[in-house]
Amino acid sequence: MLTDLDTTTLMIAALAIGAAGFFTGLAMDGVMQEDGFGAAGNMAILVAGALIGVHFGSTVRLPIDAMAADAVRGVTGGFVCLTLLALIKNMLGRFGF
Repeated sequence: MLTDLDTTTLMIAALAIGAAGFFTGLAMDGVMQEDGFGAAGNMAILVAGALIGVHFGSTVRLPIDAMAADAVRGVTGGFVCLTLLALIKNMLGRFGF
C-alpha cells in the first residue's frame, strides 16, 4: 500500500498520521496518567503500532483492499500496541521492576 503512493501523498499522509498521533497521544496521556508513557511516548507507540498494523494487514492479504480498511488496520494496530505495552509496564511495576 505504501509503495503505491507518490511522494507528495506519502508526505501528506505522514504529516496527518504524525498530527493525529500527537493529539491522540496527548489525550491518552490525560487518560492513562502515570500508567502511560507521556505524550511523546504515546505518540511514538501509536504511530509505530499503526505502521505495524498497516504492514501486517497488507502481508496477510485480506479480501478488503481499500484505503478505509488500511485506516482501520492502522488505528487498531496503534491502540493494540499501546494497550499491550501499557499492560506490560503495569505488570512489571507490580513485580517491582
